[in-house]
Amino acid sequence: MSFFDSVEAFVAAATAPEADLAVGRKVINGIEYTVFTKAPDSLRDMFATMLTHDDLPFLVENETRLSFRQTYEAAARYAHVLGALGVKKGDHVAVSMRNRPEWVIGFIGTLMAGAVVTPLNSWWGTEENSYALKDSGARIVLVDPRRAQHFVPLLDTQDLTLIVSGDFERNHPRLLDYDELMAAQTDTTPPDIPIDPEDDATLMYTSGSTGHPKGAVSTNRAVITAILGYALMGLAMQASRGEAPGSGPQPIILETIPLFHVTGCVVIFLVSIVAGRKMVLMRKWDVNEAMRLIEKERVTSLTGVPTMTTDLLNAPNRDDYDLSSLTDLGAGGAARPPDHVKPLDDMLDKARPLAGYGLTETNGIGAFNAGDDYIKRPSSIGKPARPIVEIEIRDPQGRVVPTGERGEIYLKSAANIRCYWNKPEATQEAFSGGWLHTGDVGIFDDEGFLYIVDRIKDIIIRGGENIATLEVEAAICAHPDVLEAVVFGVPHERLGEVVACAVYARPGSGLDGQKLCADLAAQLAAFKIPSLFDFHEAALPRIASGKIAKKALRDAMIARS
Repeated sequence: MSFFDSVEAFVAAATAPEADLAVGRKVINGIEYTVFTKAPDSLRDMFATMLTHDDLPFLVENETRLSFRQTYEAAARYAHVLGALGVKKGDHVAVSMRNRPEWVIGFIGTLMAGAVVTPLNSWWGTEENSYALKDSGARIVLVDPRRAQHFVPLLDTQDLTLIVSGDFERNHPRLLDYDELMAAQTDTTPPDIPIDPEDDATLMYTSGSTGHPKGAVSTNRAVITAILGYALMGLAMQASRGEAPGSGPQPIILETIPLFHVTGCVVIFLVSIVAGRKMVLMRKWDVNEAMRLIEKERVTSLTGVPTMTTDLLNAPNRDDYDLSSLTDLGAGGAARPPDHVKPLDDMLDKARPLAGYGLTETNGIGAFNAGDDYIKRPSSIGKPARPIVEIEIRDPQGRVVPTGERGEIYLKSAANIRCYWNKPEATQEAFSGGWLHTGDVGIFDDEGFLYIVDRIKDIIIRGGENIATLEVEAAICAHPDVLEAVVFGVPHERLGEVVACAVYARPGSGLDGQKLCADLAAQLAAFKIPSLFDFHEAALPRIASGKIAKKALRDAMIARS
């Protein structure tokens, strides 16, 4: 029996009417979806499962170790901290920090307070954070000391309150100490606030094809649907290995992806709550540190952008560490090179590669591939996460195309976001009848396997980070010595893609890549700054419509490199 034959048989039984993960059809805002009929009404209610895991370890970071119960109770106290600061149901509350226990506590506690949690990209600078805060309306931000410096200039201009976890000079009345606030709260029961499935829960920013990031708003039902959908897949994968679903020792995952990413937040962190999984946090990826932690904590699963498993595959000192506890090598956030799949499968005795396809707009769930089917079809992203996810391939007129033909991937699921915050036009453009127009071009083969072959949206995915080319172009073109510029991604073996730029600089300016990078550092996060430049001595070439010939410039740079 193939992997997907096993999975489909398990899912049919696990989602039957009498089962815990039973599914049925429900009309939401006039559109019918498949939903989990026994799902909790809210994420706050789902978090109560943490008490059933009780003293099992949940969070590990350096010497900090918190059980499920300790994390739950700390989050409840944070919810009361927010209440004391005047936070009401539906308010947006932000968090910006590296992967730390306080991020998890703040996320859970914000939802317990009935507020909408707004994770911010921890790589952003002051200007990017200023835009997101103005757009979301968030006035309270939980930060670590390094991130705090990006928000201090906004304290008065945007009426912010910063809750700082860690040592930081507090020379402003709205710079508050996390530890002091938490110590003042002793109630470890969440506030009694009515929260419904269709109430908003999260506002996550994603870089699309426009210059500014869009705020993707998800309801409680949407996030819970994705969590339970991934939990269902995890149980099915365990069954496919001949194990009793939910049996065995506590699973342990290395959290290498930033928690503000949908993969790090939903697929790893929130799924860990229902799975009773221990999460070992890494603030910054380093393959040697990762191998040390895998050996020390007996990590069973490593899920990261493909760059990370590639680093593990190519680590010259890999044999110096005991990595035998690993059973799953997941990839998300970007495409894994097909020629890496078999070597990863061969690398360790028990570890098997798997890959998932999803977007911020789908709360990370869409399709997945694993087992022998992934080895046989390493270029495929697998099959839709049924029965929750429906996927179709459509032509530009919105018509479903025949099997084997290219078209845009459309995805329908109760896990899809409700809207883009403050962007009704973008919402209307991206969704129709409950279907998300993903912007990805795909093909279904005769056996129902999905292949992603192109991308309509003009974004670059560098090591799992989405970068809007228009945002980078705007920053470069604003430089006084730049007359024209166009930005595009070029393939990179380790990062998937890197940012490249063709520039026509003002004659005699002496502008070069090094100086331009230095000047851009004040405006763009480091990962958005181009690493490859092509300086032209004349205006950039154009196509018949008058637009800059971006594809030709990109192809020429790829050929040279």
